[in-house]
Amino acid sequence: MATRDAYCFINDLDASTVEGLIARLEFRGKDPTFTRMRDAYLAQLALPPTAHILELGCGTGVVMRALAQRSDFSGHLVGVDQSPVLITAARRLAAEEGVDQRIEFQVSDAHHLAVADSSFDAVIAHTLLSHVADPLMVLKEAARVVRPGGSVAIFDGDFASLTFAHPDRAFARVMDEALIEAVVTHPRLMRDLPRLLQQAGLDIMATIAYVYSEVGTGTFFAGFAEAYAPLVQHAGLMAASQVEDWLLEQRRALEQHTFFAACNFYAYLTRRPTAQ
Repeated sequence: MATRDAYCFINDLDASTVEGLIARLEFRGKDPTFTRMRDAYLAQLALPPTAHILELGCGTGVVMRALAQRSDFSGHLVGVDQSPVLITAARRLAAEEGVDQRIEFQVSDAHHLAVADSSFDAVIAHTLLSHVADPLMVLKEAARVVRPGGSVAIFDGDFASLTFAHPDRAFARVMDEALIEAVVTHPRLMRDLPRLLQQAGLDIMATIAYVYSEVGTGTFFAGFAEAYAPLVQHAGLMAASQVEDWLLEQRRALEQHTFFAACNFYAYLTRRPTAQ
């Protein structure tokens, strides 16, 4: 069945495709560059040791596990995701790492949280908003459930900037667009976020911009290509032969050290005003 944005429609995917997405989330969660970006914006939140933290769209629980493993943190962690399969994986992985007693994972839609107002000191949306149906609704829910003066952190890709090199520039552009369509609902969301945050009643306290690029060789974007290019075919965006030709060129570039891929990422650190 043709789909758009595999993460948005993850509950409609077959088991093998979901397992591939789980593997990609875990790979990404251990990637040194991606980890540094995550740790940099979390450090700026200056979370108190006993904070109550909610992560929206927690996936396999990578961010929650990282917080639970910190020696300076003893607070309460809750991760929610719309996918029962991802929540099952998150619980299993937390148990394997010995932090399952410190994290509560729940199946829940970030658009409609079964959470009381002002329940958390901080809310995190890590690579979530680019995939949801209605980013403003999710932001308003985050603003509702965080306490006055509490923090809401958003980290995501500016996926309109995602690009891979290919000798045929026209084909490269078409494939870039197909990849974006297959895995992201809102590729330009980070450019819209200042306006959306204002509408949600959240004040921007700081932003951090990142450029993740791999030149000559690579693992992060090479894995991105292998994980997500098949979804382009499955979504009916390009023929199987075109996708395979593109993948062969990416593999050839890696072998010849002529590989190039890049994408911009942004962190928005925001706060719910104490008085509205």
